[in-house]
Amino acid sequence: MRRILLGLRRLLFGQPIATDALTPVTLRTRLALPVFGAGMLSAVAYAPDAVVDALRRGAQQGAIPYMAVGVVLIMLLLGFAYRANVRARPDGLGDYGTVRDLLGRRWGVVTGASLLIDYLFTVAVSVAAVTQIFVYLVPVARPWAPLIAVGLIGVMTLVALRVIRDRVRVVLTVWFGFLVVLALMFVFGVARHGADTASPIAANAPTTWTVILAYAGAIASGAVMVTGIEHLASAAPHHAEPRGRRAGRTLLIAVVASAAGFLAVAMLAWLYRITGWADGPILLQTAQEVFRRPFVLWFVALSAVAILWAAANAVFRRFSILASSLAKDAYLPRQLSMKNDRLVVRGGILAIALPSAVMVAATSANVEQLVHMYVVGAFTAIVLSQVAMVRRCSDRLQLATVGRERRALAGERVLHGTAAGVAAAVLIVVAVFNFINGAWVAIALIALLVTMMHAINRHYAAVRSDVTLTTKDLTVALPSATHGVVLVAQLHRPAMRALAYAKAARHSSLKALGVRMDAAAARELQERWGAIDAGVPLVIVDSPYRDLIAPVMDYVRSIHRASPRDVVVVYVPEYIVGRWWERALHNKATKRLRAQLLELDSVVVSAVPWHLESVRDRRAAEEAPPTPDEQLP
Repeated sequence: MRRILLGLRRLLFGQPIATDALTPVTLRTRLALPVFGAGMLSAVAYAPDAVVDALRRGAQQGAIPYMAVGVVLIMLLLGFAYRANVRARPDGLGDYGTVRDLLGRRWGVVTGASLLIDYLFTVAVSVAAVTQIFVYLVPVARPWAPLIAVGLIGVMTLVALRVIRDRVRVVLTVWFGFLVVLALMFVFGVARHGADTASPIAANAPTTWTVILAYAGAIASGAVMVTGIEHLASAAPHHAEPRGRRAGRTLLIAVVASAAGFLAVAMLAWLYRITGWADGPILLQTAQEVFRRPFVLWFVALSAVAILWAAANAVFRRFSILASSLAKDAYLPRQLSMKNDRLVVRGGILAIALPSAVMVAATSANVEQLVHMYVVGAFTAIVLSQVAMVRRCSDRLQLATVGRERRALAGERVLHGTAAGVAAAVLIVVAVFNFINGAWVAIALIALLVTMMHAINRHYAAVRSDVTLTTKDLTVALPSATHGVVLVAQLHRPAMRALAYAKAARHSSLKALGVRMDAAAARELQERWGAIDAGVPLVIVDSPYRDLIAPVMDYVRSIHRASPRDVVVVYVPEYIVGRWWERALHNKATKRLRAQLLELDSVVVSAVPWHLESVRDRRAAEEAPPTPDEQLP
């Protein structure tokens, strides 16, 4: 059975990868753009929906182009600000490292938790958008939307665990192909829009609070376009030298390209009077109005699905990297920093896959609802990172003496301060006006995660303090005596082997211990023990309630009460089975006993294995000599 499971594991996850096979890769800008910029460009598939949905609530769809311009201005502002981030800190820690080092670990934890939630919703929103596209093309699949979305996350998880890398040419084709599709759709849409097409809806002037709030909500919702910027900002280590400058250039190009794609879709939606009342993605509704050809609509849909898939896959890797960094800083379980035999952090992949699947299922793969949750985590990290950069500029400005350098730092501080203010405004608008619509979920998750991370850190700090070597530990005294206790349930070969091991250890005292749960069986054990003359006294403890564990624990405690400085070694015979189903038939009570004995101070538990016939038969079959006709390797 073990070999079958091992073969199945190799089939699912692939052969192990040696550590030496991991070589650092540096990319040029044209290759780094699709690898790290897919998250931002993929938002074009659902960001227009967020804008139109917010305007639809206030019946202000005529303001779509103005709101789109507002979103683009936010994107450009944060793009230039993050380019300065990357140039200042060309490392892979991104916002978490920036905030941790400049504002302190407490704010760093908030940033790390916000980014983890941001990545979680990136996967959920991307998968929900793919599902929405499929349901739009195949309406009969609408009742199965949540199941389809969860299935897609399962496939992505398997791909991430198996470490199926995206081929450069494929990723390149997906990213630039989606841009080409958007460009062609814009050109055809503008060219075909004529007298026979209804004129766009006129925008209302923001004369009332209702209109102003609708506009603010639309811009804040459309700012979901910026959520992929942190992934770009943390990609500097994968660029050739000078890393900071190249990574900043890649980031700015990705921002401009994504802004152009978003603006094109938003303008076409306005020109063709896409008001958001019909079901389906705004991108596909617009494409249907522009091209009016089913096969072209499918082509647009496939390009959108491809870029969304690439974005979600990239987030799996980024989540694992950030979780590993937080684990190394003792804010997450240490296991999240350990790579498996495929050189991937399996725990990190599962840690994002399972909550994403839960979110998708809970919202029935509703993109609009997930977007309201999505923006909170991303913009919390953005605000903190920009505040941290303001602190950095202020600190350096105090030390600068050259006039040119001081002016540059002062200008950069203004840039980061403005970016922090705008990002904070977006965060407040989303958190307040979309609180009931789902923003509260992201806020609660961030607060819960921050609390949990601080608790984990306190635990690791306590453990570190408890196990740190001191001068006293270097001259620790040996125990005054060791007492061996051999658990004997019945007189058989496993018990005699455990007794032989205990004798070889030469303890200060050695006793065999039986538990009387049945009077006749206990009397028979005493008689047979006396007949073999084992040279070790047998102690029988009473168990009136037929419990094995409590009497043994009481006996071991009694030895400690008599000699507190002594060590007790308990030998427990255990069966080693050769078939998977045999595990359910043996060792249940002894495993529970071992677990409870290990909780006692100065107690050592030694499991003495006895290999059953099924194990010996399997080993004999594996070690059988070859037949005369068989060729040795």
